[in-house]
Amino acid sequence: MEKDRPTPNSQLPTPKQALRWLAWSAWVLGFGIWVLGLCAAAPATAQGRGGARGAGGADNQLKQVLYDMADSIGMLRNANEVDRIGSMNYWATGTIISGGQACKVVDYKASVNWILKGMRVDYKCEGSPQRHVEVVRDNLAWNEAEPGKGGTAAAAAANERALLLWTLPAGAIKAANDAGAAAKVTTENGKTVVSYPIASLKADVKVTLNKDSHIEQVESRMGAVTTVTTYEEYGDWNGADYLSDVMFPRRIVQKRGTMTITDLTITKTNTYNPYVIMPLPDSVKPR
Repeated sequence: MEKDRPTPNSQLPTPKQALRWLAWSAWVLGFGIWVLGLCAAAPATAQGRGGARGAGGADNQLKQVLYDMADSIGMLRNANEVDRIGSMNYWATGTIISGGQACKVVDYKASVNWILKGMRVDYKCEGSPQRHVEVVRDNLAWNEAEPGKGGTAAAAAANERALLLWTLPAGAIKAANDAGAAAKVTTENGKTVVSYPIASLKADVKVTLNKDSHIEQVESRMGAVTTVTTYEEYGDWNGADYLSDVMFPRRIVQKRGTMTITDLTITKTNTYNPYVIMPLPDSVKPR
């Protein structure tokens, strides 16, 4: 490339040399513009993400922490980095408390739609033929004979079911964002803690993060009831041929006092925003 560049002592370039010189000059000019643009963009990017930590006090710190939480589990998608997790399914084994009794679950599947503010949990207890289909949508709850059929109102369970929806990792991040200025960031025992209310449930939530900005514990207080949920071993559990880079905990444990009410191991997820709906049964629709 250098051998064709004209010098002050050279003869006038041939047309071929002139074309090469113009091409070389255009490349240098373009490269220089790219470098200048990259340097100019770097401070803006840092300010929008990591640069917020030291720049604007508590509000910017909260924004940064919420950004890191969402980014750590793959919620933020496309060039604008917006939340693209609207729904998901997950399957699990383990034990729960059902109807006041310990239940080793069979065929456990949970279907979530945060846009509809709804969740359906479908399972059987080992040794029993009865199918449990427990649904919540917004402030309404009901039980179904099978998904989408045979709705029977279960109003007393509405808040507890909704709390599960909004304390799953993605749900907790959405709820913290929705809390706006009421959300606070503190540090406890060297760990970042985000506290916020869920006004619709009259609940207070405290979320503790691990070093990867994953939620490792959610402590929720609703009335006189305190529930502590722990999450462990985040990963993409969609399957090797269906990975989405959306992280979800492998283990979910919930306790109230010394009683364990949920101890689940996730066997599979579908985080590609599957089709999840909760049509209101006629028996549940407000009159």
